[in-house]
Formats: sequence, structure tokens, C-alpha cells
Amino acid sequence: MASLQNQIIDYIHRRAADKLEAFDKEAEKQKRPAAQEELENIIQCLAEQRVVLEQQYQPRRWLDDAAKRARQISLVSHAPKFTNSDTHSSGVLLSQDVGRDGKLKFVVGSSSLPDLQLDVVGNAAALDVAGLLQLKSDGASLLDELACGESPTLKALASSDVQYREWLAGFGLALSVESIVSGQLAKQIYYPVDEGYHLLSPLYASSLSHEIFQRMTYVAYSEEAKAARQARKTAKYHPLTVATYPNLAVQSYGGTKPQNISKLNSARSGRGYLFSCQPPAWKRQDKPPQQGKNAFWQSYGRRCRKTVNFLKDYLEKIYELPSVKGRRDFRAELVDELIDSLLVYAAEIQSKQEWAGWSRECELSRAEQLWLDPLRSLDDDNFRIERESNDWQTEIARQFASWLNHAIGHKSDKLYPDDHTHHQWQRLLERKLALLKDDLEMAL
Repeated sequence: MASLQNQIIDYIHRRAADKLEAFDKEAEKQKRPAAQEELENIIQCLAEQRVVLEQQYQPRRWLDDAAKRARQISLVSHAPKFTNSDTHSSGVLLSQDVGRDGKLKFVVGSSSLPDLQLDVVGNAAALDVAGLLQLKSDGASLLDELACGESPTLKALASSDVQYREWLAGFGLALSVESIVSGQLAKQIYYPVDEGYHLLSPLYASSLSHEIFQRMTYVAYSEEAKAARQARKTAKYHPLTVATYPNLAVQSYGGTKPQNISKLNSARSGRGYLFSCQPPAWKRQDKPPQQGKNAFWQSYGRRCRKTVNFLKDYLEKIYELPSVKGRRDFRAELVDELIDSLLVYAAEIQSKQEWAGWSRECELSRAEQLWLDPLRSLDDDNFRIERESNDWQTEIARQFASWLNHAIGHKSDKLYPDDHTHHQWQRLLERKLALLKDDLEMAL
């Protein structure tokens, strides 16, 4: 790796090359419309301007200017403008030793990062100075040297001790804040202490946010992560763990000018990830429908409420329309969907090994007990014989038809199905129970 001194010189030369390239492009535009008699004067003027620009990027001269501009920026770990881009609050640079005494080992924060990448706030036009200070060689940056009060690298580049001391003092201003202030646009919290209050001003942990952003980008877009996800899809081994983050949100800072918030925010294009902090969604305790004579049908009704409501709305719309095959077929499809939901729900109850014999202590009808608790047959011979007779299937089908009639017509007499429709729905379920009974109980 090149020495820090060489890196500084290369950094200045790269910036000079970018500026000169932009200057040359603009110069060509100025030459094109000029008349021949004016062209020589324009070329000479542009040549003089180019010489001046080249001189500005002589290493010592550029460092003189950069040291003067360093006061316009601050290197921070917690930046203020994420709260409000117009605030004039101060940022804070976290000490690398804060929170590393082991007491906060279960807390994820800026102190959790082994290598804190610093952010830069202040005049966006002086961000090139921040890039200079963050140049590294052998793990040490120019910033690290300045934090120690001396910089062998700058001393080697300076033409005199006076120039070196001016650089040292100027660049050092980027590490210090003249006074800690919290503007009126910042978030502030009155925190009670003893007989008074402390006024706290929470700041956005930009360095931590940037580390999270980089890791999330790796998880989402790196070739290794893509290969791991593909291996998972094809049930193959991959050494990398596949990580997913559900309900991830993205927040934008700075709008079209993210550089006005901070340097790292600009590097992230103004984006920051927010993890879900929602509490867990608790599920109701899973238990068989034992309480009440209508426990099963009430529970089933809650599961298929949307389909029933859709069926009711459809029947209301076609009530006064002619009964044609298309409408009858669509109604039959909705009823068939309800029957499928009924059989699936029953299968869920039937398959619960730990519930075997639960129907001994319930208020359900005998037909419902025989249908929903097949595992009781293992230690109840009378129950098994009665169940194998299949006489209960007709009663279950009749209960379903009555339930559906009531669900559709209990609030509208005109929609209440007639006896013919009742028997039609009863036969549909009887037929399915006879066809699917063995399949649904195969896993028992």
C-alpha cells in the first residue's frame, strides 16, 4: 500500500485532473462560436486561466487552502440534520471507547462497530477536505494523526515549520466544535433529574446507519448472497447463511440534495433502512370447538365470513334478474368454495393427535362428534362402530345446509333459500363427504 504522503499527493492530483477535464470541456464550448479574429484572444485567456487552475492544485498550495476551509466541516458519528435539514445544531463525534466496557454488550449501537466510519457535516463545497482527512495507509488515517496532535505526514509535505503548524491548526478544526448548540428545529426532550430537568437532544446515528445500509446492500445484492438464495431454492448446500428482514422500510433524507444532510447520507443516496419494531401478533389458543352446541358452526362462520358476505351481495344483485345457467353456475362455485373450506377446517380438527377423544366433553351433536373426532375410535369401540356406519354424514350435510340458509337469509326474508335449495346444498356436501372422507383421514 502506498504511504499516506503519496496517497495525499495522488488525491490532490486526481481532483486536479477532474477540474482540468471539466475546464477543457467548457473551454471548447467557448471557442466554437468565436470569430477568427477573437479566437486568439479567447485561447490566450483560457490558457492563462488554466495555468491559474493548475497552480491552485499544487500540493502545498491546495493544502493551504484546504486547511483554511476545514473549519467549514465537522467530522461526526451523530449528525443533526437528519431531524431537520435547516437546523443549526451541532453534531457529535463518538469516542471509540464509549460503551466498550462490556456493560452494553447486549445493546446494538454505534459503540458496537469495531471500525466507526465517520460522517461529515457542514458546507458541501468543503467535502473534499473530509476526503483528504479520511485517507488511510496501513490502517491509520490522516485524521488519526491529527487526533494525536502531530502529523508526520503533513510535516514531510510542508515547506517550513510555520506552514506545518498552520495546517495542523486548520485541519484540527474539523475535529472540534467551538460550542455545542441545539437549534430550535432539533428534537428536544426534557428529562427530569433531581429537582430540575436536563434538556436532551437526540441525534441520528449516521455512522451506525451507514454500516447497516452496507450490510443490507450486501445481503440483498452481493453475488454471494444471490448464490445462497439460489441454493436454498434448489435445496442445495451453501456456506453462507441466508438472511431475510421482513417488513423492512426505507426512509429518505435530503430529497434531491442528500449531500446537504451529510457526506454518508449522500453516499447512500439519501436512503436509510428502518427495521420493523412491531410487537408479535399473538394467536388465539388453538383448541377444539367444545363450548356450546353451535361451537363448530360459529367458528367455521368466522373463518368464511368474507365468502358468505360476497355470496349474499351477489344474490341481492341477481334477485330480480332471470335465472340463467351462468348465474346459477357462479352461485354453485361460491357454495362449492364454502364446502371446501368446511372440509379443510374439519380436517384440521381431525388431524390433531393431541386432541384424541376431546368430543367426550363437548356439547356438540352426536353426528358432529363422530365426524370431527375420528381418533376417539382408537379406544372407544362403540364410537368406532357408530362412525363406520356413515349415518352421520346425512346429518352433517343437513346442518351445513341449515347453517348456510341462516347465514344468507337471517337478515333478509327475500334471500332465505327455499326447501329445494336447502336439499340441493345438502346433497352437494353429502356427495363430497362420501368421496373425500377416506382421503381426509388418510394421515390419521
